[in-house]
Amino acid sequence: MATLIDVAQDLGTEEACLAYLEAIRWPGGVACLKCGSDRISRVVSTVKNRRTGEVTKKRHVFNCLEPMCKHQFTTTTGTLFHDSHLPLPKWFMAVALMMNAKKGLSAKQMQRDLGVNYRTAWHLCHRIRKAMEQPEGFFSGIVEIDETFIGGAYDKRRKRARGEKQPVMGFVQRAKDGEVSKVRAFPIRGTGKRTLNPAVHANVSKDADLVCTDEWAAYKSLGREGFQHGAVNHIAMQWVRPSAIGQVHTNGIENFWSLFKRGLTGSFHQVSVKHLSRYLDEFSYRFSNRGADLFAMTNRGLVRDQPALTYRELIEKPKPETIE
Repeated sequence: MATLIDVAQDLGTEEACLAYLEAIRWPGGVACLKCGSDRISRVVSTVKNRRTGEVTKKRHVFNCLEPMCKHQFTTTTGTLFHDSHLPLPKWFMAVALMMNAKKGLSAKQMQRDLGVNYRTAWHLCHRIRKAMEQPEGFFSGIVEIDETFIGGAYDKRRKRARGEKQPVMGFVQRAKDGEVSKVRAFPIRGTGKRTLNPAVHANVSKDADLVCTDEWAAYKSLGREGFQHGAVNHIAMQWVRPSAIGQVHTNGIENFWSLFKRGLTGSFHQVSVKHLSRYLDEFSYRFSNRGADLFAMTNRGLVRDQPALTYRELIEKPKPETIE
């Protein structure tokens, strides 16, 4: 994975950053975003200061040469970089900082490291988290399932009532076929059977070798629903139980909860329910891809064709149906 020194040396100029983005977005050469043609011309224009006449910025634009198209676009058009006024070298430095922070990096720390205002740093961090969203699919092999609650100790000065915390559900697919273990976590409405069982069916394959949970009653019907289910009784101080398929325990997902909560306490201090899913995506992304080149992976996610995450979208009031 790229170090901060590597990023500063190799991607310290706007031109170097654009060349890097072009290479990962169009490995076979630049193609028109509208018609797909490779008949492209490049135009470089300069932006000057009106008072001094000094060149402040160079603008790199592609023109499609197809007569029926003639579409104009840039390297960042249609990506999470789109319409960002932040210089690309600072974007890449921000990605490197977030990828190297095992317990997360707060927007306040990003503000200090990049020399930008807090609003810019906060928006930037969430745009990078957007690039960390992983494709959906079913976990297989040996899968651990657990739920936890996010929220600090009760304080009568806060609006939150005693015991009113946000439930979160998580899945860990234990390491197999030479790959590291992978995790998936998201907020849920509650911890009853009507919520947990559909989530299990949506994330775990019926062909999974073993599904490990604790003694919570909502999981008791999984064996009758086609899963090879094994449970440990934490109330009886049972942490690991052997079986013919493999050890039954939930230590892997509980370790992830520990890492996530240490990050919340030590780095972020306070996270709203609206944005909780993005923080879970960030920690799951780093956990599931440890050992990989996270810097390159994240930048490929940033240049995927997708609408930019606007600041207005981040601050608008959440819809009641968003947490499932």
